[in-house]
Amino acid sequence: MPVELAVGDNIALLNGVTFAPEEGVFDDFVGGVSFDRWAIGNGAWGSGNGGVVPKNVSYSEDGVLILRGNGLYYAGDDVKGVGALKDGRNTGAALISKFKTAPGRYETKMKVLPRLGACTALWTFANRPTASGVNDNHEIDIELPGGKTSGIVSFKNVLNTNYITEQYFSSQDVNLKEAFSAPEETFLNDGRWHTFGFDWYTNPGRVVYFVDGRVTAQSDVFVPTLQTHIWLGNWFPNNSGFVGQSLFETDYMYVDWFKYLPFDSSQSFEACDPGITVETATASLYPTSPVAYPEINKASDGDFEYILDHAQNDYAWKYGRLSTETQNVIDVCGAEAGLGHDDSCGAFIKDGGYLSQNIDSTYEGFGYDLSFQGKSLGAGSKVVVNFVNAYTSRAIESYTFPLDDASAWKKYGGAFIAPKDSYAIRLEAYTQTGTTMYLDDVVVEKL
Repeated sequence: MPVELAVGDNIALLNGVTFAPEEGVFDDFVGGVSFDRWAIGNGAWGSGNGGVVPKNVSYSEDGVLILRGNGLYYAGDDVKGVGALKDGRNTGAALISKFKTAPGRYETKMKVLPRLGACTALWTFANRPTASGVNDNHEIDIELPGGKTSGIVSFKNVLNTNYITEQYFSSQDVNLKEAFSAPEETFLNDGRWHTFGFDWYTNPGRVVYFVDGRVTAQSDVFVPTLQTHIWLGNWFPNNSGFVGQSLFETDYMYVDWFKYLPFDSSQSFEACDPGITVETATASLYPTSPVAYPEINKASDGDFEYILDHAQNDYAWKYGRLSTETQNVIDVCGAEAGLGHDDSCGAFIKDGGYLSQNIDSTYEGFGYDLSFQGKSLGAGSKVVVNFVNAYTSRAIESYTFPLDDASAWKKYGGAFIAPKDSYAIRLEAYTQTGTTMYLDDVVVEKL
């Protein structure tokens, strides 16, 4: 057995430590979420979010845990928040173990929630007061997206952090390309299954973090010793420098399985009743039957229904005008009931009006399909898909969809692949003086 491991090595046990598998836990979520094994969060921590709610927890027929996250552009009415935001925005989902855990191997196979602003995480948490009044906080975190130390938050990085108290911690912001000495970047929101985990030792104290079986980081300082609970889910920190802003409507985290294997008695710990520090759901709020996998529109408010009740530029679509246009923005760009396809709500862009929306966390090689309903009374109307990077708003590559000069609605669209150095998609719709364009049912799906 190895005495030491290096970043990039295959994960292995250290110093002759063995597992005690008879005390372990494995859950593949076939049949749903066990009330005896897991609490479902129904509360909030931090500020400026809607907390984690049971309405965002479901499961599939084949035993995949589906954890929804609703960003700042959430437009539905089926979810309500339990934190500072009550309208369903910035609401996530979390499971907390009812069983207690200690030193051992923790790992989960999952697809992360692939948008900025939502923190996908696997973490331990135990907190007890001390005589001095300082919280004795013991915590080990795997959090995505990473990148906060570089100033560019992205899914190229993963955050690995362990705490003793709330003041003393070791945090490592790991870029997987560098950690694995790989020729290409790894994008952890690529829609593929990835296994995330850590080995927690106390004798001597060390946390070894890994992704897909390879070591990403190690810490031998501020290593927890308290018995704990394990948490799994997504939530919305009110801190754009941490995981970015949640400028999206709804997306999902998927969990195939979770596994905990405790270590042998050589890895001692402090017995503790850590409690669960958030409100949890009653049994009646647990999902009782499987659901179909959701269809995900990466474009927010593609039907333009939500914008009617909200101020322009306070939501996903940004209304503007070209630099040559002198009319007020409200006269050349907007949304109205009855303007859309089949007399639904839709957008109009006339003369020098300009409509745009950004879709974050788009990286090299990601494939997308765009579709929309449009019509143009006059020539020169177009919808453009621009790929942009993190450093400039100038497009790296663009795909243009010109509209016919016709009074009838027509469905347009096509597929495209994100080029090298992409970080986001910028959708644009504009026309020229003397022409009016109508737009509805904008859908961007990841292939």
